[in-house]
Amino acid sequence: MDKITQNPLKTLYLLRHAKSAWDNSNLSDLDRPLNKRGKDNLPGLANLAAMLNLPPELILTSHSRRTLDTLTGFCRGMSTLFKIEEEKELYHASKEEILSRIQEVPEKIQTLLIVGHNPGLEEFISWILTGSIVSIPLQITTGSFVQMNLNISLWSEIAPETATLQLMIPGRFSSKLSK
Repeated sequence: MDKITQNPLKTLYLLRHAKSAWDNSNLSDLDRPLNKRGKDNLPGLANLAAMLNLPPELILTSHSRRTLDTLTGFCRGMSTLFKIEEEKELYHASKEEILSRIQEVPEKIQTLLIVGHNPGLEEFISWILTGSIVSIPLQITTGSFVQMNLNISLWSEIAPETATLQLMIPGRFSSKLSK
């Protein structure tokens, strides 16, 4: 086991919103709700949060309806209070925008959850693990959850190859966690 796995200094969780509906053309992208499959995955996401003994100390989420609905379902598995910040900047954020926001997190925070969208989440995860957005053919499907341990003392130190992937649960498996 390497140093990052044995003694991580920070833990970063990333959650992509659950499957959203496209059936109402009168709604803006920002206002799209979850579809049936997305809603059906929420109990599994809540069970995942409970199994991991979450919550993180801080949750940063896109302000879109689908991310907020996903986060609401996920949080049902958490037994303690936590701080949530809705961020317009995380709505379809690029990997650079995600990185910039993480670098602003106060140093006292040890565990952070980001709830957002692709392609930014996929690119950020690949980049932080390898230094390239094409090195790992990751597919962060809707409802996917990722946990990474970071070998950094300050969030401002986050950089390529400072993270170790600890857990990745594709969205299609989250519904199996509710059974």
